[in-house]
Amino acid sequence: MKIILPCAGMGTRLGLPYPKEIHLIAEQTALIDLTFRRLQQHKHSISEVIVILSPEKMQLVDYLAKWREDFYLKFIYFNEKNFEWAGSILSAEKEFGEKNIVFLPDSFLVGKPEFPILATFDEQLKDHGVCFGYLPATDRKTLKSLGALMIEDGRVADFCDKPDMEDKRQFNAFWTTFGFRAETGRLLLEMMTRSIQRQSVDIGKLQVTSAAFPVQEYKDLGVWPNIVEFQKQMASSKTPFPAH
Repeated sequence: MKIILPCAGMGTRLGLPYPKEIHLIAEQTALIDLTFRRLQQHKHSISEVIVILSPEKMQLVDYLAKWREDFYLKFIYFNEKNFEWAGSILSAEKEFGEKNIVFLPDSFLVGKPEFPILATFDEQLKDHGVCFGYLPATDRKTLKSLGALMIEDGRVADFCDKPDMEDKRQFNAFWTTFGFRAETGRLLLEMMTRSIQRQSVDIGKLQVTSAAFPVQEYKDLGVWPNIVEFQKQMASSKTPFPAH
């Protein structure tokens, strides 16, 4: 498995003078450390961690040196011919492996005991071209700011990035992480890019089977209110950070 972390965004929602991924939310713990801690217990099954970044974020390279003994790290520049977060991932196309898993580095994710995240991806990507980890949701105000999914019988029937309130499709979840096989990556990410650009897409045109599994908890830590809430939650918890 290869892990892909899209870190090319400038973090305008937080307005920090340094990469948002290295913002400390606890002692010796930055946002991106939450992801690496999740991966640490699976490091022997991970061939490499690919970090996509922009030239302005070299501080992130220096910070991640702390993980060099646990993982083989590879840094890729964002290709400006591409667009948004999906294009960021597509910038690493030449590095795609047999199984690729994307995590958002400014988020906190906890898997269900019956669906451990890395093990579930590893199993599902044997037979499926794409797999999504999702959190159930039907509130339109919530879905309009996220990657909305329509989950039917453990598969993804439809997808839309930040659907309009007028969109009548019955989305019932949003993705928190996703994985894909190498041969599916370009088509999937091009489809996601078109959706970001407000174009309609048909996930069926990938011509591969999809899989989906629920996660237990997901927090977007790319905005201040969520960071503050998360820090309060962790401060009141008996363990600083829940196991992944």
